Amino acid sequence: MSVLRSYFKRKLRPKIIDYFHRFYYHSNDTWFKNTFLGYEIRQCPLDLQLYQEVVARTRPSFILQTGVNQGGSVLYFASLLDLIKADADGFVIGIDVTLTERARTLTHPRIRLFEGDSTDPAIVQQVKALVAGRTGLVSLDSDHSRGHVLKELHIYKEFVGIGGYLVAEDTNINGHPVARQWGPGPFEAVEEFLELDYCFVRDDELWQRNLFSFHQYGWLKRIQ
Repeated sequence: MSVLRSYFKRKLRPKIIDYFHRFYYHSNDTWFKNTFLGYEIRQCPLDLQLYQEVVARTRPSFILQTGVNQGGSVLYFASLLDLIKADADGFVIGIDVTLTERARTLTHPRIRLFEGDSTDPAIVQQVKALVAGRTGLVSLDSDHSRGHVLKELHIYKEFVGIGGYLVAEDTNINGHPVARQWGPGPFEAVEEFLELDYCFVRDDELWQRNLFSFHQYGWLKRIQ
């Protein structure tokens, strides 16, 4: 029995998890139809739970997300700051190349939206002026090409303090284990980033109890 149990744990269990991950991700009736307070939020609910835990534990003074889409994620983050009774000057920054009409209807007082490339020096300077030296939680969910994500990682790491999180979203694409034809993306960017920057480590324990995450191996914690 112990041999069978060991075989299941080493061989079958990872395959079953990856199979379900691919099935769930590529289904048209799962996460792609999720909404939060009426706004589309294209996230796996397991990851939203993890974000809630991180925000409650680290209590960031701001949350920054690149890639706004329809606005559900930034509204979710703003609501989390409300729930933990963050200071009134705690806010959520959303950056997108083109803000959608739906995102522009967001009226939550904590939300600040910027239209432009997240790696554009002019945009970065505006964000720096807004945060005024404070540190917070950063979520990268814009252009998912390796080069762009790597630029974002190097730019926005400075916005994260020790103990805080820098999250490269959708590290599951390009065959990790979904969207095998994507090409080098967030996962590959994180691999290269961690080879050069020793201030961050993967916090795999955060998500592995849920068996998988759309951002698996992309939850980066600043340790120094």
